[in-house]
Amino acid sequence: MNRVYEAAPGLGWCEENSDIGAFALGFPAGFRAEGAGRPGLAHFTEHLLMAPRDESAHPYAQLEERGFLLEAQTRRDHLTVSLSGPQKHLLGAVETLVTHLVDRRRPGGAARQQAEIIHNEVLEKTGLDPASDRWRWCVPVPGGAIGADHDPVVAPALAGLVVYADAWQGFAAEHVRLEECAAAVAADPAVVSPEDVTSLLGPRSLPRARPAVAPASFAAAGDGRPAPREEVVLPVRDGGLPGQSAALVAARLIGEALAAATGYPSVPAHYGLFDEWFSEDAPTVLTVAVPPGSDPDALERSVGNALRSATEPRTLARVCAQLSDEWKRRMGTPSAASRLTAWMLLGERMGVPFTDVDAGLVTRSLEAAVLPGGSR
Repeated sequence: MNRVYEAAPGLGWCEENSDIGAFALGFPAGFRAEGAGRPGLAHFTEHLLMAPRDESAHPYAQLEERGFLLEAQTRRDHLTVSLSGPQKHLLGAVETLVTHLVDRRRPGGAARQQAEIIHNEVLEKTGLDPASDRWRWCVPVPGGAIGADHDPVVAPALAGLVVYADAWQGFAAEHVRLEECAAAVAADPAVVSPEDVTSLLGPRSLPRARPAVAPASFAAAGDGRPAPREEVVLPVRDGGLPGQSAALVAARLIGEALAAATGYPSVPAHYGLFDEWFSEDAPTVLTVAVPPGSDPDALERSVGNALRSATEPRTLARVCAQLSDEWKRRMGTPSAASRLTAWMLLGERMGVPFTDVDAGLVTRSLEAAVLPGGSR
């Protein structure tokens, strides 16, 4: 993996030796910033920010003509915008993106059009039935509590809250500010220099770091709801990279124990609704699929075996090595590297996630496991 470092205050750099480079901006504009009664406003704002100003100012088309891919994501505590393409044209693409972001004019009807796009995006990405257990845990409802780790995409679309057509500009003016963004580049510094990128962005100061806290979870809510069917649910007990890394290790240990108990070759774990790692300060829950036909005794034994494994240094080291390799694969493109670097800078969390994983945090995650039916 290419080296990730801070080239200048608030500017992360991943050395990329190929012809393709990437750039990402991170803003403190996730759904934590929405406020009560406005679920989905952050993601709605992302869509309007990326929407064309007119037929001649369409950011996706403008950048695609030059060979660039433009992507945007909204998560719990941040909004990221990234682009990737030929390194020799990267600075010009950054200038195009920045120009579009600071000009908030959008044509009439853009809000309703984006709400429809969001609705279709949710159904396509998740493949979920809105009446399913996983949907119920992972998707917020207007006026209701946030469920689990998710892309907060549904509120303005499924509920038809077109009132956000006017609210998004105020939200963007407060939270999507170039002077308070994290920026990351995956490129050769000889081709794209930190000084040139900084000059395009202007003076910046990163937002104040938020302390890592234990995220709210359904297990702490005490509302009596059972765990989703056919899944072991692991609430993330501690925020930040250490707690999330420990929960990922715990999920892998349970998956291995379930596979051994049932004879299945492997048992997958799901890291939030869209199976993304470290896309937020911590997801609320991780889930591990239960193989068909598993009996309650086998489930109990599997969790017990996973707890014992958490105290074995060799087992922990092996699982951490496996997850580190998978993390590197997930970081295998310039776009992914720049997006993750921007997120880490935004919360001042630069670091390697699976170095020195805390066995105590792994144990805490395992002890909080909820089996199908709500047991444990």
